Amino acid sequence: MTFDPFGDFEAAGYLQNSLQLKDPTEVKESEHLSFELSIEDALAYLAKKKPIDYQAVLKVHEILFSGFYHWAGKDRNALVPHLAVFKGSYDDPRSTIFEHPHSIKMSVDYALELAADKKRFKEQPGRVMGQLAFAHPFLDGNGRTILLVFMELCYRAKFAIDWSRTNKDDYLRALSDEIREPREGNLDSYLKPFIVDISSRDEWPETISGIKGLDGLDKEGITYESLDNPQVQQIYKTYRAKPLDTGKPPESND
Repeated sequence: MTFDPFGDFEAAGYLQNSLQLKDPTEVKESEHLSFELSIEDALAYLAKKKPIDYQAVLKVHEILFSGFYHWAGKDRNALVPHLAVFKGSYDDPRSTIFEHPHSIKMSVDYALELAADKKRFKEQPGRVMGQLAFAHPFLDGNGRTILLVFMELCYRAKFAIDWSRTNKDDYLRALSDEIREPREGNLDSYLKPFIVDISSRDEWPETISGIKGLDGLDKEGITYESLDNPQVQQIYKTYRAKPLDTGKPPESND
């Protein structure tokens, strides 16, 4: 099934893109061109933004993708608040469900709060990345937007991830496991061997351009279902029972 939350794929193309493209390869190429042309502007914005907050995350997405999507910078709650988004099918127990649209901001805010504790962040980088990925704020472009925000957060905590040494499939597997089971530390275990000293921001555009597949969760196997579906409602009651369900972060063990 084509990911068509607006219900107008045949008339407007994939997610109402500016070129009305329908072919997946053409969409991916044009979308990524918009991203490549805007990386430096987005990084410059982040470098000056203090502190990084939810509005900054929205703005980075807008900078990166407004050349291709008119809705860039708007989250799922603003665009399709009636839809749940999955990687896989909602009735498959192996699938991954992303944050309820009404809770996206709270989920991102929690990730940013975790990153503000710089010592803990360096010890648990996967926890922050996993929380941002679970939030899945946008209909598309999540992986790339989150990557830029995450790199800046790492920089402020005085460390970096050597993404050139990571493997696409291994990373995405660890990320999916982290989203499903956030208490197991799957992504921490994967990322910690790649922690290095911070590098100059000037090197980041080239570094980012060389990363392969880190946006893979955006399109592969993404489906949606109405939040009116009783089965979906039940899934949200039981899935990923996390501290955010109470609106309070867990007590620190530090």
